[in-house]
Amino acid sequence: MIISFYAAILAFMYIYLSINVVKVRKANQISLGTNDNQQLLRATRAHGNFIEYVPFALILIFLAEYQGLSSHYCHLLGTLLVFGRVCHCIAINDNTLKLRVIGMLSTFATLALSAIALLLGRFF
Repeated sequence: MIISFYAAILAFMYIYLSINVVKVRKANQISLGTNDNQQLLRATRAHGNFIEYVPFALILIFLAEYQGLSSHYCHLLGTLLVFGRVCHCIAINDNTLKLRVIGMLSTFATLALSAIALLLGRFF
């Protein structure tokens, strides 16, 4: 299954984001909450946003692949999702709005295209 490859890449991204939160917490000696620390707030939101979107996107891509979506479309969806999450992660940590918009649009496009593939796959 193609989605397994992208799930593995995204798992490593999730580990990176998790370690980043721990590292920032330790450096600033903040065990709970963010203490209004901007660096920690960015790290926790990058981590939180990732876990809010990625599992659902992976499920949709998996279902589309399981339903018989062509491999090149599965690769396109997986690449788009990884690209979007990398852009979003960089943008949140660097406070770059344009890159964050690109990241979210890529993530939304992955969700929408996967959903469309599932709906259209029911009729063809």
